[in-house]
Amino acid sequence: MPFGQLRHVCIRCYYCNPPQTPWPSAVNHPSCSCVRSMAIHPEFVLKPPAKPTDLEVIVRKDKSLVITWRSTDSRASLFELRICYYPFEGPIIRDSPTKSSVHEVCGAAKHVLHPGDLPKAQAWVVKISLKAKSEGGESESAECQVTWEGELSDEESKNDLRERAWTFDRQDLCAFMESKKKHPEVLVLGPQHHGKSSFVNHVRRCLRGDLSLNDELDTAPAGAEERTIEAKRVSIEVGSSSRMTFIDTPAFSTMNADTIRTLQTLLSSSVHDGARRLDLARDELSWVGAPPHAMILVISLCHWRDQADEMRTYLEKMARVLKNASGGTVEFPYVVAATHCDKFLMECQQDDPCKELDKAVRGIKRSALTNHVYAIRNCERESAGNARNNKATFDLLSQLLTKARNQDTARSQTSFVQRWFRRGRRAIEENRHFLGGVGVGGTLLAVAWHCTNPVGSAAVGFLLLGA
Repeated sequence: MPFGQLRHVCIRCYYCNPPQTPWPSAVNHPSCSCVRSMAIHPEFVLKPPAKPTDLEVIVRKDKSLVITWRSTDSRASLFELRICYYPFEGPIIRDSPTKSSVHEVCGAAKHVLHPGDLPKAQAWVVKISLKAKSEGGESESAECQVTWEGELSDEESKNDLRERAWTFDRQDLCAFMESKKKHPEVLVLGPQHHGKSSFVNHVRRCLRGDLSLNDELDTAPAGAEERTIEAKRVSIEVGSSSRMTFIDTPAFSTMNADTIRTLQTLLSSSVHDGARRLDLARDELSWVGAPPHAMILVISLCHWRDQADEMRTYLEKMARVLKNASGGTVEFPYVVAATHCDKFLMECQQDDPCKELDKAVRGIKRSALTNHVYAIRNCERESAGNARNNKATFDLLSQLLTKARNQDTARSQTSFVQRWFRRGRRAIEENRHFLGGVGVGGTLLAVAWHCTNPVGSAAVGFLLLGA
C-alpha cells in the first residue's frame, strides 16, 4: 500500500505494543475505545524484496550448470530461476527459446542438469534470469548468460584433425618447400598474457592430430611475472617427412621506440634459440642464418574487448613495422590469431554473442591492416575438439604459408651481400694491372683495402677462391 494512505488503527495499542507487521485495515480492540485515522509509516508498507546480486554460472564438462547468487534481503524466502537455451548461430529472440525451464529455489544455489532433449555437443547460448519473492511481491530480475561452442567426440576430433593435417601437408607445406627449398620458420609474437605459448602448444596438437599431447612450452595463469623470457624454437613434425618451426618470443607488450627497433631487428635477421630481450635489442643483424619466413601475431579477444583503444594503437604501430620491414624493402608476411575465443564467448553478456565475436574480429582486422584474422580457442591437453576451431587453425596456417611462399624476407640480406660482391669485383678489375703475380693472399689484402666491411671482405674472398 502506498505511503500516506489512511488506515484505521488503535493509537494506544500502537504505542504500547508496536506491531511487527503492517496493521490490518481496521482494528477493534476490546480494551480500547480510542480508534482514530492515521497515516501508515513507510516501514510497515509491503515492498518487493531487493534484487539478488552476484549471480554467477559455472558450466561443467557434462554441460550442467552450477548457479549461485547472493541475497541481502531477509524477506526473500523464495527465488524463481528461469533458464532459456538458444542456438549459437541462430536468431536469438528472447520470447522464443529452443528450450526453457522455471525452477523455484529456497536457497542461494542451484545445480541444473542439461536438458535431455537438447544435444550436448551443439553450441548454445544460455540466458538465466533470477527473481526474489516475498509477501511484498517479486524483485527485479538479475540476469546473466553463458555461451559455449559445439564439441566433437575424441574419435571425431582425431579423424578431423588428421584429415586436415594431411591436406595441409600435401598442399600447403609441400608447395612452400618446393618454392623455398627449406622448412618454414615462423615467429610467434604478441603482448604479455595473450596466449603465445599456449597457441604454439595448440598448433602442435593440431598438426600431430592428438589433443592429448603434453605441452611443449611452459604455460601458467596470467600474473605480473612474464612467462616467456627467451626465444624458444619448437620444431613440429607434419606427416612423415615435413616439419614446421615456431619461434616463441618474449612479449612485445608496448610499441615504443625501443620495442620497434627490436622488432625491426627480429624481422631482418635470424633468431637463435635462447635469445633474450637484451640480445634482440642490440639492433645488430645476424648473418649466420636467414630471417624467419613469416609471423603469427597473437592478440587476445578479451584484451581487445576490455582495452580497445590501447590494443588498437598497438596493432596499428605493429602493422606499420610489418608493412615496412628491413628498412622498407620487405612487406613481412603475417596473420593474426585472435585467441581466448572460448573465454570471450563464455563471458559475453550481449544478446547475440556470435555477432559480438564477428564485430571484435572485424575491429582487429581494421587495426592490424589485414583480413587474415582467425578466432582461435587454444586447446589444452585432453580438451574436447571443435570443428570450427580446427578449421580456423588450419585456415590460418594455410594462409600464412601462402603469403610466405610469395615473399622473400631475406631480400635485404641478399641485396647487401650482392652489393659487396659487386664492390669486390670492381676492386679486382681496378687493380688487375698489379695483381697478376701476387697470388691469392695478395689479392685478398688488396681487396680488403676496398672492402672495409667484414661481410663484404669474406664474400669477395670466397668469390676469388672460387674463381
